[in-house]
Amino acid sequence: MNGHLNDIALRSHSVGKRILIVGGGLGGLMLATRLGHTFKNNNSAHVFLVDRAPVHVWKPILHTFAAGSANAHEDGVPFVAQAKQSGFTYLPGALDSINRDKKTVTIKIDDLDDKSPIQTDVEYDVLVIATGSSANDFGVAGVQEHCYFIDNLWRAEQLNKALRTEIIFRSVSGGDIRIAIVGGGATGVEFAAEVARLIDVGAAYGAVDLPKRLKVMLLDAGKRILSAFPEEISNNVSDDLKELGVEIINQARITGVDTSGFLFEDGERCDAGIKVWAAGVKAVTGFTAGAGLEQNRAGQLVVNERLQTTKDGSIFAFGDCASFTPSGSEKSLPPTGQVARQQADYLARALPRIINGSAPKSFLYKEMGTLVSLSQYGAYGTLGQQGVLPSISLKGWTAKRAHDAFYRLHQLGLFGLWRTGVLLLRDGLNGFVKPPVRFD
Repeated sequence: MNGHLNDIALRSHSVGKRILIVGGGLGGLMLATRLGHTFKNNNSAHVFLVDRAPVHVWKPILHTFAAGSANAHEDGVPFVAQAKQSGFTYLPGALDSINRDKKTVTIKIDDLDDKSPIQTDVEYDVLVIATGSSANDFGVAGVQEHCYFIDNLWRAEQLNKALRTEIIFRSVSGGDIRIAIVGGGATGVEFAAEVARLIDVGAAYGAVDLPKRLKVMLLDAGKRILSAFPEEISNNVSDDLKELGVEIINQARITGVDTSGFLFEDGERCDAGIKVWAAGVKAVTGFTAGAGLEQNRAGQLVVNERLQTTKDGSIFAFGDCASFTPSGSEKSLPPTGQVARQQADYLARALPRIINGSAPKSFLYKEMGTLVSLSQYGAYGTLGQQGVLPSISLKGWTAKRAHDAFYRLHQLGLFGLWRTGVLLLRDGLNGFVKPPVRFD
């Protein structure tokens, strides 16, 4: 069924360039907010943001929603509210296809329960693709059918529901609570720590035998977890996780998944009631079929020094769905939050110049370091080398505050100083009046 998605809003912006941003993740919403303010009282351009979800959440904290130590209803940002505050227009739906000749995209809504799908064509002058990434199952049989994921809010809340159900069931019927997490990167490590915290809190509220019956296994294909971090940090985190009761299985070659657990290449098994797949990253770019845009083997859109796709200068891409290789480097930038944030900041300054006919400077990435948080149990990380200053290792309270600061900086970019201050106060008060995990 063809429809007219947000037709009134589209007709009301008939003057000026149309900047269409697809994807309301960390970078996409930040860019829409910045550009919305830039063009709020300037009819030279109008900004539209497309996302199938009604609410934005900061992807690096999805694991806390999955574990139940954070509430998406409090930490989520409704797109319609942010659009009103910032001066852009929100269009619900998912990008289905791109027509470069007509400069249109087809947006589709296909999750309306018993309603027929709705789709419409939307024109653009500048198209920005920021659709992010999802976990990569590497073609392993049974992953999609039997595993939970933590790569969007809907999936994180699915996992949270299954986790709470399993805990309640085992509390009544007995037996171990077995949770196996595939992926020794930051997401897998941080989720394992949040699960340990969930059980500790449950024990404090009366379920005193839960910690003895919790079995958390962290499975990783590499020789050590957190392979992107210095080896010292990897070893320290491994020691901390083991103290929390997490069993780490390195060089785990998984060949299949069934209802009971994971099957390894050597014929051994790892059985678990809750199976979580947090390994690998693949770009969400299935909508580009037939568009003729250059992509790498991981499905990422290849972009130049201005973050323009190599085949079409009016289409930009950034964040996890894009592949940018800095001048003089042999490797493209990793799919991390800090890359997306810096690229969003660059495009917020570059796109107004391009629209006005000026040539912006090239994108320049600055390595700011990496951080990993083990819930309330600590944190580790490094701050990237800045000029003549060397890289600095962080741990404990300092690393935890630095980790938290990245989220506050994200809020500051979206809401400004005063609203972010109110949110900080709210979170502090919640810490006094609410339990540290969800029991609903």
